Amino acid sequence: MKSGNALRLVCALLALVVGAFLPMSPASTWANAARDSEVSGAPQVGPDNLGDARRAAGEAGQQAKVLEEGASQLADGIGEAQEQTQQLIDALTAAQTGSQQLSDGMVQLQAGTGQLGAGATQLADSIGEVVGQVTGFEAVRGQVVGAIDRTLEELKDAKDPEAVQARESLRGLREQAQTAQLPPDVVTKMNQLRDGSRDLANQLAVPGYEFHDGIYTATNGSAELARGLAELQSQTSQATGGIDELVAGVGKIDHMAGLNAEKVSAVRAALPVPAVAQNAQEGEDSGSTLAPVAAMLLAVLAVFGGTALAVAAWFAAGRRWWIFGVGSTLIACAGAILAWVLGSGLDLSATLLVFAGMLGGTLASSGLAYVLLLLLPAGVGMAMAGVLSVVQAALVGWVWRTATTSGVPATLVAISQATPMHWATTVISAAGNGGDYRSVVSAFLLSAMLTAAGLAGSKGRE
Repeated sequence: MKSGNALRLVCALLALVVGAFLPMSPASTWANAARDSEVSGAPQVGPDNLGDARRAAGEAGQQAKVLEEGASQLADGIGEAQEQTQQLIDALTAAQTGSQQLSDGMVQLQAGTGQLGAGATQLADSIGEVVGQVTGFEAVRGQVVGAIDRTLEELKDAKDPEAVQARESLRGLREQAQTAQLPPDVVTKMNQLRDGSRDLANQLAVPGYEFHDGIYTATNGSAELARGLAELQSQTSQATGGIDELVAGVGKIDHMAGLNAEKVSAVRAALPVPAVAQNAQEGEDSGSTLAPVAAMLLAVLAVFGGTALAVAAWFAAGRRWWIFGVGSTLIACAGAILAWVLGSGLDLSATLLVFAGMLGGTLASSGLAYVLLLLLPAGVGMAMAGVLSVVQAALVGWVWRTATTSGVPATLVAISQATPMHWATTVISAAGNGGDYRSVVSAFLLSAMLTAAGLAGSKGRE
């Protein structure tokens, strides 16, 4: 394979591959994205009786949008509620654990209080005995002093040395006993100690006292709290199961709302648009209309005519550019005339754009066929070019016919966009229906690229 032919093949393949990714969907030729908020059905030429159906479909479309938005918001809200419910369950779990620990601690505290009560009672009893003994000391001291005084009275006249010595010892003992007195505040404090220890023992051990009964009540309350939180956690877990079912149900509703909106959009797309455009209701010019299927049929003429021109130029001797020039111009003129006849309200600019689209489609098809003739034997190249033309007519025809009434899989649309017939149909349909300019520009650029790859510097049969 010569380097020049290899470059032609690469450029041709590049144009076909790039075409699959450019914005040239059929709907873009009758619904301008910058002008129309929704994709409507393909235009038709002539009056119809579908006005009521269009109005009903429009109202259904608006309601379907509202339903879809509401279902989406509901799904989001339920999702947030589910997350908050899970947070509530976690908080209840933590609270239940803490309440159980509190209940166990109160039981231990109650048991410890009982032990403290027993010890405090023993302590109060001992302190009472000590205080009783201390408070009885004054009576004992008085009795001792009285006994000493009686003995001294008996020994006051005694002359016996031993009696005299005993009398002196008793006098010293009496002085000590007389001075051995407890301070008044000590007795008061010991009485307070006795009373305080007894009150403490009663608070810890005797029912009816505030501390004892408070510990008992707090223990029972903490146990009830633990049981209540455990029951609440169980019920909340059951409620969570219901919320999960609710989330699943809302998800189905959201999905069904989306499907409903898609079905309504499909119905609207299936309703053809009459020749009078929407802006005619406002007193403006209704614009032009050309059925996309008619545009596709004109593109079929361009593709088959371009393939025939390539074969004729291949066998011509020195008249190749005359064949391409005159032949493609005649085909383009025929296409423009047919578009003006089949369409409605086509002005001069729309007719010229149709002419340009037919011309581009014819030359691009000639370029593709000429590349095949250069790379393959003549018979094989012509057969391959013919087969490609028929395949294009079948594929592109089906895609555009289906797109006028329903959705087309994106994969098939991409494959169709990789063909010169799709490019020509795009320009012709957009010219007749005021479609998106981006698709027109893309189609012209690809047609020019494929034309240059096949026909630039071409030579016929040698």
